[in-house]
Amino acid sequence: MKKTLILTTTLLMGSFNLQAATLDDQQKQEVRELVRKTLVENPDILVEAMNELRKQEVAAQQNADKQMLTARHKDLFENPENPVIGNPKAKLTIAYFGDYNCGYCKRQDPVLKKIVEENPNVKIVVKELPILGPESREAAEMALATFKQDKEKYLSVNQRLMSKPGRHSSGSIKAALKAEGVDSEKLKVDESVSKQINENLRLAQDLGIRGTPALVFPDEVLRGYTEEAALKEMIKQRL
Repeated sequence: MKKTLILTTTLLMGSFNLQAATLDDQQKQEVRELVRKTLVENPDILVEAMNELRKQEVAAQQNADKQMLTARHKDLFENPENPVIGNPKAKLTIAYFGDYNCGYCKRQDPVLKKIVEENPNVKIVVKELPILGPESREAAEMALATFKQDKEKYLSVNQRLMSKPGRHSSGSIKAALKAEGVDSEKLKVDESVSKQINENLRLAQDLGIRGTPALVFPDEVLRGYTEEAALKEMIKQRL
């Protein structure tokens, strides 16, 4: 019955749109009233229509994601300039877009580090994505400059920066580096650092990532915070 009602309404609306130019005012009003009466008497049609539209939108987004993931696979998962957390020879690689001023990233970050500690078959490629102001950019630049200078210190600096409650200031960034034995005055934020951040920003744009955190599997993009249990299940399915 519902399918019949949906089909009837669709046909009526389609007929109205196609033939509007040939109908007189009275006929147009009659069609409008018929469509309105059908929808008022069967409001669940609108819910079903919206659900169907949402399904189509999700399917379209997933299809676009898969095409882009294929095209940008190397940039996402095989860039030697990106820091890697976990076993370098892990079977599954996840790209992680984060910002040191992002509250949800501060929740996502320890979940990811716990997962790679527990599972040697998973590694995280860190994509610094400073989108929440100049301090975010400064923190990302300092972290990447640390990585270029001393890869062994990057993880501790990354954790220290991410673990600070609230937003960073220039002072808190320098304090975080100092706490990990890094002299911020000696760090070299050169063109390669800026280039990497800008490439991450473009990559995020290509993938339709408009916020942080975002996790990218080789076959799927997760936008927003992902619970530990859900993330572990997704990893289990792919391994």
